[in-house]
Amino acid sequence: MYNTPFPTKAELPTTERLIRSTAIAAIGAVAILVTIVLPSEYGIDVTGVGRLTGLTAMGEIKIQLAEEAAAADALSAQVASGTFVPTPSAAPDTSAVAPDTAELEARVDAIEQLIEQLQTPQPVALPPLAETPVEQVAAVPMPAEPEPQPPASLWRDEISFTLTPGEGTEYKLVMQAGAVATYEFLVDGGVINYDAHGEGEGQSLSYEQGRGVAGDSGQMVPPVSGTHGWFFRNRGAENVTVTLRTGGDYSELRKLI
Repeated sequence: MYNTPFPTKAELPTTERLIRSTAIAAIGAVAILVTIVLPSEYGIDVTGVGRLTGLTAMGEIKIQLAEEAAAADALSAQVASGTFVPTPSAAPDTSAVAPDTAELEARVDAIEQLIEQLQTPQPVALPPLAETPVEQVAAVPMPAEPEPQPPASLWRDEISFTLTPGEGTEYKLVMQAGAVATYEFLVDGGVINYDAHGEGEGQSLSYEQGRGVAGDSGQMVPPVSGTHGWFFRNRGAENVTVTLRTGGDYSELRKLI
């Protein structure tokens, strides 16, 4: 019934050998954990080997993407439940560039007086060549030519904001399904990570993600009506200033975070 021979007592490992084998296996497991698992999964590099092999950078990328995905999911849940209160984008301050009305009126009056002087003919003394009286022709004022109008701006909204190291913010466009919006953002002082996504009609959409970029531009055409835009985060060590410009078919630009 039992065809397999039983080992003799001499063939069995001793207690000392079992302890030594267990210790070697434990040391190997700890070494793998410290040099491979922790750097590649959690960005923790105790020995410095992960930095040399590139595993630490891979772990940091995983952590950053997980944090940004969690923040986007939390915001989507708040928007879907109706508990999120959006912050309206600040209107641009134009008081610093408003011209002085009195000064403009004075300039316009001076220009009109100069035009009248140029259009009014000056009397010229002629020698009496004949007795036939010369009929004086009345001066006809020339109509002023309309000033050329500047071309309409490509952008409807433009806003600049500063992100400190580790700080994030989110801006969204309120759009209808099939509408086309153009956008452009530029980063001054470094690079940022961004996640282009949207929510509407019970759906969450992901358009594009970027890491370590100094700017981007393009079009956004949502398949559903709702809010669609960008989550920006500064993963650098210095403050950066981001300028966001938007145009096209949308009702408003909102600052959500």
